[in-house]
Amino acid sequence: MNMQQLECFTTLAKTLNYAKAAEQLSMSQPAVSRQIQSLETELNAKLFNRTTRSVSLTPVGFQFLDDAQQMLSLYYHSLEWISTFHQQKRTVLRIGYADSHANCLISKILTPMLTENRNIVPELTLDQTDANLHRLTTSQLDLVIGMKDAKFHDETIIFQKLCDDAFVCVMNKQHPLAQKCKKRRQKSVSSADFWPYRQIIDIPPYLLKHVFSRGHHIVPVNDELDNIICATTSEAYNLALAGAGFSLIPSHLAPPHKELVFLPWEESPHAPMGIYYRQQSAMDKNSAIYKFIGAARDCIDP
Repeated sequence: MNMQQLECFTTLAKTLNYAKAAEQLSMSQPAVSRQIQSLETELNAKLFNRTTRSVSLTPVGFQFLDDAQQMLSLYYHSLEWISTFHQQKRTVLRIGYADSHANCLISKILTPMLTENRNIVPELTLDQTDANLHRLTTSQLDLVIGMKDAKFHDETIIFQKLCDDAFVCVMNKQHPLAQKCKKRRQKSVSSADFWPYRQIIDIPPYLLKHVFSRGHHIVPVNDELDNIICATTSEAYNLALAGAGFSLIPSHLAPPHKELVFLPWEESPHAPMGIYYRQQSAMDKNSAIYKFIGAARDCIDP
């Protein structure tokens, strides 16, 4: 298997047209066809259904497409850093995270690192935790920062806990519960306090079916109310800002805002928040990965 075969396969999978694929690749149509046929022979699988009028992916081709794109991405990424390594002494640090609100924390960790070493170039990947952990296991990422995923197990991957994170109750200052707490001078809320009010619940799509199909919730939810379900903490945060309801948000994903109230939730469960990395990659104490983990420990109180 070679890169030209993969380029022809992914381009044809995108265009589903040999003429367009050949044009994009600056190749002749017969040359593209030969590369596809040689790849199918090597894999011993048919990747495309072809007729005189149409081209479509077979089920095997559809499944193989994601792997082919990842192999190409990794190949070109390697070419790029190798070509500049000796000239610029550049170190790319590839960081995965699951919510845009984590950018505040990542920026805080990176600031002292980049002050000391301008040759570190961060590359950030925003995606669901399970997808980023897959990238980590296949060496497409160096680190994944966020809450520990109880479903993930891999002997080659280490989770470095930074703290036990808790939920805070976030709501607009004009929310009835915020007004009530202000009047009572409450510095925290209980489940009983927020039970009568509509909740904004953020559940990543890959966990949504798992959570509700088993009839339980990660946080207490009053199902008799017209609650709102969203996919990310940043969405829940912004809906709370708009006055749509209150939300229970992990504290490291709840940056201050002058129009919002942040109150600790008294019965909050605590969950490990930290960094995933490949065991082998952090053995070098001069590596950017090792330095990132150290800087993260310094800026987060356990």
